[in-house]
Amino acid sequence: MARILIVGAGFSGAVLAEQLAAHTDHKIMIVEERSHIGGHCHTERCESTGIMLHVYGPHIFNTSNEKVWNYLQRFGEFGSYINRVKAVTDRGVFSLPINLLTINQLFEKTFNPREAEAFIRSQGDTSINEPRNFEEQALKFLGRTLYETFFRGYTIKQWGCDPKLLPASILKRLPVRFNYILQQQISGHSS
Repeated sequence: MARILIVGAGFSGAVLAEQLAAHTDHKIMIVEERSHIGGHCHTERCESTGIMLHVYGPHIFNTSNEKVWNYLQRFGEFGSYINRVKAVTDRGVFSLPINLLTINQLFEKTFNPREAEAFIRSQGDTSINEPRNFEEQALKFLGRTLYETFFRGYTIKQWGCDPKLLPASILKRLPVRFNYILQQQISGHSS
């Protein structure tokens, strides 16, 4: 019988321990520095109001995998909801991720999807051949207006450094949609 030590009882550590305990004869020990399990997804009930509090801030668990969803429902109550993200900028309030509505609103246009895609392509900085960093990648593919309005300030806030110091590949994580998809279905913890 193997002995296994798992450090941390957040989602990863807790799932690993549960699966090993359920499907092997290994002896499992979990070490957790906090007084609770669940990592940053921990909630606790406020004694005076009875409200469930997200102790470490809001937490969202994203999955479209039914098997994962059903597995998690065995250990806590999770509920689906629609996440609507808005960016408040000096140019107005816009829907994110960037989509056809965002583009038309920002540039005061009435593009269809094909026209919007061509327009954004025309905004790109053609003098940049091989982007060396996040800023150059954004300027090359999105142009200065979208970059300055939505990405520069947020990137500095999120990463705590100048976008020129980040790899170009980070921009690939940020979608730009040329249709009216304004929201995405995600699963979040509910109490």
